[in-house]
Amino acid sequence: MPQPPRLPYPTALDPSDPIAQLNDAFLEAYAARQRAVLAELGPSVAQVDDTLYLRIGGRRSVGPARTRLYHQLKTICHVPLALQTILGDEGGSLDEDARGQLEELSRRTEPVVETIADAGLDRTQLERQRRLLGASRRFIAEVLAANGVTGPTLVAFLRGQMDDIRANIADAARDQLHTTHATFSAWVADMTPEQWSQLRVVVGAGHMDRTGNLASQYFSRALGDRWEGRFEREDHDDPERRVMTSEDVTDEESAFALLATHVFDTRTSNAFFGEESRMGRDVLADAAERELVAMFGEQPAPAPGDVTPRPARSRSASGCPRS
Repeated sequence: MPQPPRLPYPTALDPSDPIAQLNDAFLEAYAARQRAVLAELGPSVAQVDDTLYLRIGGRRSVGPARTRLYHQLKTICHVPLALQTILGDEGGSLDEDARGQLEELSRRTEPVVETIADAGLDRTQLERQRRLLGASRRFIAEVLAANGVTGPTLVAFLRGQMDDIRANIADAARDQLHTTHATFSAWVADMTPEQWSQLRVVVGAGHMDRTGNLASQYFSRALGDRWEGRFEREDHDDPERRVMTSEDVTDEESAFALLATHVFDTRTSNAFFGEESRMGRDVLADAAERELVAMFGEQPAPAPGDVTPRPARSRSASGCPRS
């Protein structure tokens, strides 16, 4: 087995290295081109958190993607989730830290119980929040009194809240969809057919992009992209796709910068590879696959639906590449 290299050893280029300075020239040129592409970008919409942004013809518009109701319902759902977070999957006796967290959670739910009637919820929603809060507060008191909880008891409590949690989720989804639709429809009404055909959307995901992202589903359906509902995974390799989702989008500027990068990468793919989607995957991907086949003696797993025969695996028990 070959020995790994020993530290210290050189990795990144020193800033004074002429090769590093040459790379700086590329990065400066790339940034300038990105700004130029962004300036000439056609109609574009971005959703970041609660807000929708439209850039079209040198104009900028801002509108809501969801309302206060969305956050009220989501936050109440987080109370049982907080209990599972504090107590873990298997329960057990409380340590000092867990006891303190439960006491603090109980303290913070109390004023919510007292003021929830003034939150602007309808009667059904209000009763539902009272049930969730009341059940959670009673469970906290029981766990504190017993100085612990068993795993099955914890799971039974969590599962017992699921009807109300699902109802909150449904109302929150409805709030975001209809709020987004109202804002977007008003913007679309003023677009020409040409502007509509050029429109692109980027959705900022606040965490790792999850299958079936609500905003991605909405815009995919609204713009006529492929829509597969809650089973949808974005195909970033498709240059024709008009909706993009990224966890790297954290504000308005990063959202539109991502669109500019996507447009420029498509041009680069065509110019160098003659393949529009090539820059949608790591530039090292193809070479890495070939080298890994040589190192480990097996082909990649087939994609779903791919019936192409693959050679049998040939790997040592340790999983290490053959020397």
